[in-house]
Amino acid sequence: MTMDAKILALITAVTFGLSPVALKLAFRAGGKTDAGMVIGLVSAIPLNLALIFFINPGWDRLTPVAWIAFILGGLAGAAIGRRFIYQSINLLGAPRAATIRSSSPVLTAFLAVLLYQEEITPLRWAAILAIVGGAALVSWTRGEGARGWLAMGVLFALGAAASYGIRPLFLKLALEQSDAPLAGSIIGAFAALTWAVVMDRPGLGWAKVDKAFTWFLIGGLAQTVALLALTFGLNGGDVSLVYSLTASAPLFTLLFTAIFLRGVERITPQLVLGSILVVAGVIYL
Repeated sequence: MTMDAKILALITAVTFGLSPVALKLAFRAGGKTDAGMVIGLVSAIPLNLALIFFINPGWDRLTPVAWIAFILGGLAGAAIGRRFIYQSINLLGAPRAATIRSSSPVLTAFLAVLLYQEEITPLRWAAILAIVGGAALVSWTRGEGARGWLAMGVLFALGAAASYGIRPLFLKLALEQSDAPLAGSIIGAFAALTWAVVMDRPGLGWAKVDKAFTWFLIGGLAQTVALLALTFGLNGGDVSLVYSLTASAPLFTLLFTAIFLRGVERITPQLVLGSILVVAGVIYL
């Protein structure tokens, strides 16, 4: 794929921005996390496989290390990170959960320096700190003291940030071993689905074709597009730059929230300011 890595990162941001809103609508329609996980991950399989007709997966280029790294990347982001963000969206709402999750580039950038010797300039560090500050601002609940920072929804969102922050490093390792981003996406999708089926089997009885199913499907497809775009973007750009650009997702979450969740989710000045700090960090990057 020859598309510019920054464009792919923007596609990731838009679809990551849409997904939390679709998931919140699914939860409002009575959807359950276990069922939503499996619906979203099942929807990823045909979308990944359909690309085989247009892009060479590169199965012959895969090394054992690449296989392992792609599997771990799928588990970290598409499975574990996705479960955390689903639970956070259900508890916190789409805008807050999405903004906190977008703090993941801080961990990605730090580990990229240690593992890949990527250069992060003072300007990039300033942008990363803005992202952290924005995430911290939307995490705080007035009048709740320390509990405002440690609410379960916030902890789930931070868990998602950590999982999604580690995922690009596994992908970058795999892509350095084997130039096969589509094969990696397919491997990651199957690994995540296997994990979800094993972990969420008791909750599969909640899955049924209704309004919640439709929104879970839309949210799952949006995440699949986001992860595909991110994988191809990482194949052509630095981890710290490409993944950090995806932190603009909260801006799109606010936009989609205003459209689809008007009267349901409150877009407060505190939330807007936190999101602006995150987006400002992206602009500096």
